[in-house]
Amino acid sequence: MPTGADAKHTGVARGPGVVGRRGEPGLRSPAPAAPPREVRAIRLRPTLLIALLAGALAPAAAVGALPYTAVDPGHGGGDTGAVGELPAGTVTGLPPRIDAAGRTLLYEKDVNLDIGLRLDAWLRAQGARTLLTRTTDLAGGDRAYTTVGADLRARVEAANEAGVELFVSIHNNALGPTTSGTETFHYYYSSAASRLLAQDVQAEVVAALRLPDRGVKTAGFYVLRNTRMPAILVEGGFLTNPAEALMLADPAVRQRIAEAVGRGVARFAARSVVAPPRLPPTIGPWRTRPASVPAGYRLVRTGRTNPIGRGGWLAVIAGFRQPAGDAALPATIGPWRTRPGRVPAGYRLVKSGRGNPVGRGGWLAVLSTAAAATPASTAGRR
Repeated sequence: MPTGADAKHTGVARGPGVVGRRGEPGLRSPAPAAPPREVRAIRLRPTLLIALLAGALAPAAAVGALPYTAVDPGHGGGDTGAVGELPAGTVTGLPPRIDAAGRTLLYEKDVNLDIGLRLDAWLRAQGARTLLTRTTDLAGGDRAYTTVGADLRARVEAANEAGVELFVSIHNNALGPTTSGTETFHYYYSSAASRLLAQDVQAEVVAALRLPDRGVKTAGFYVLRNTRMPAILVEGGFLTNPAEALMLADPAVRQRIAEAVGRGVARFAARSVVAPPRLPPTIGPWRTRPASVPAGYRLVRTGRTNPIGRGGWLAVIAGFRQPAGDAALPATIGPWRTRPGRVPAGYRLVKSGRGNPVGRGGWLAVLSTAAAATPASTAGRR
């Protein structure tokens, strides 16, 4: 789970590969023919070393060509993410975490990193190129943690600058002690490619963990809305649920999650989906209905408070759907130059498109859809 206003997203080297220098935005696995420029010796926990060696020695599955994938272990450094409590003496294979009262804790940042390293090893064993956004207990790009914003920007910039083809952010959740299950997110206005990737990964992780299926959901997490490639964020289980925290403390369970995410990526790759370029979520508004809008958009009537007045027009990403029965409500309210404190019930905030009068980075409220409605878990902080 993320921390801060929009914080969902996460150096130890990953076996043979290029290791970036401290301060670089990310660590990349090289193309198969490219010799490494710098190799750093590292110490791996015994359980993780066994898992990595097993993955490296396993025969490559018949999954075809896998995409160049960014693996993003969420949180790190001063951002612990969700925190679970374990029975005293629980062996986790992770850095020991004890609070002032002597209780044994499980930090999401540690779980995410361990799963991310295992996923990275699995993908590379199948011949994929990978990029890890962090490889140690630091913020994105293996930098010292400063702020949520700087952390998330480093992760996104690493993926965008490297030109990766997929972005997979690894997280685990927090809400209440009885809340349970697995869920996977993609951006509100994502392409069909992101939606299919989320579906494939969710199906594999649910099958591997056999926790309640909380479904594929939409969100506006920073790492989902600012990456240029199909991107998803996976929430394996709830650290605030004692039973699931105990599961996530088990190295074998973390290996199952990593392999399940990898199989989901392979399933998606087998579809040979071509992802369209990332489009701004909105274009407009216009006072009168335009004769046409660019491919990938559709027209909706603007809200009563838009600068052009009720009855104007706005182009939104084709994936936006106005729910049946809400025809009396305006499709949009706003835009605003700065983020409003709240919006009316039934609406959610999105960043406005480059062409809106308030300019890129403004805010617009759009009608919520069934797919976009999510419970108030830790989702808002990624």
